[in-house]
Amino acid sequence: MTLRESGAYDPPAFAGIVGDWNMRRSLGLVLALAGALPTGAAAQDAPAAVDVEALARRASELYKAEQYTEAVSVYLQAWQAAPAAALLYNVAHIYDRKLGERELAIDFYRKYITSPDADPTAVARATERIQVLKQQQAEAAAAPKPAPVVTAPPPDPPPVVTQPAEPPSGRRRAVGWILAGTGTALLAGGGVLGYVARTDADAFADSTDLDEKRSHRDSGQSKALAADVMMGVGLAAGITGAVLLLIGDDAPAPVTVGAGPGFLVIGGSL
Repeated sequence: MTLRESGAYDPPAFAGIVGDWNMRRSLGLVLALAGALPTGAAAQDAPAAVDVEALARRASELYKAEQYTEAVSVYLQAWQAAPAAALLYNVAHIYDRKLGERELAIDFYRKYITSPDADPTAVARATERIQVLKQQQAEAAAAPKPAPVVTAPPPDPPPVVTQPAEPPSGRRRAVGWILAGTGTALLAGGGVLGYVARTDADAFADSTDLDEKRSHRDSGQSKALAADVMMGVGLAAGITGAVLLLIGDDAPAPVTVGAGPGFLVIGGSL
């Protein structure tokens, strides 16, 4: 049985592309792995060999049943057992044509192109698809985007503080210390959220499961936005506190200081 018959070369991905010589090379790799397994009594202590052809057939059946995420998972299991380039092409094809995941499709097309058993005709088509997907990414990035949905509510901004012309003794400095401390706490919290968002980004890059990638991507974007808000508010509060501490309680004219998400307003005569 050839890899085409077993489903390793999926018809939607490889119709009329890969020749028999490439199939024989991929199948030969599978047979070579099987021949390297121990025989006789030693085989009783060795782990069972992975049936790559069975995995490829199963992935093809899942593809035909339009269970594309599951098909990708099974194709990758087969590739880990016997790294035939055709399996990578099938994964790239599903991400490209069926799941609309441009970034993942480009990644697997590139892996296919650099595989030693890649078919030259399929390499040309994979290269062409990479260029098309990159163009689509550029157009999508240039298009206006709706406001992102924030799943984690941002922290409440510090209230606007207005100082009278002749504040009671020590009032302005006290407010300055409070705002400086609040700003420091918000900056620290924003740094922690930023680190957690980076962890989600790393998990997104390392995961091969589509659902996990989407989960890490959404979680990372929400935490990154919350971190930006906290850092902006913390910076504004810190600067406000520093200004109040610098001008002290002997300023000749009233000073109004306002802080909010992403803005800082100072009014009056210093």
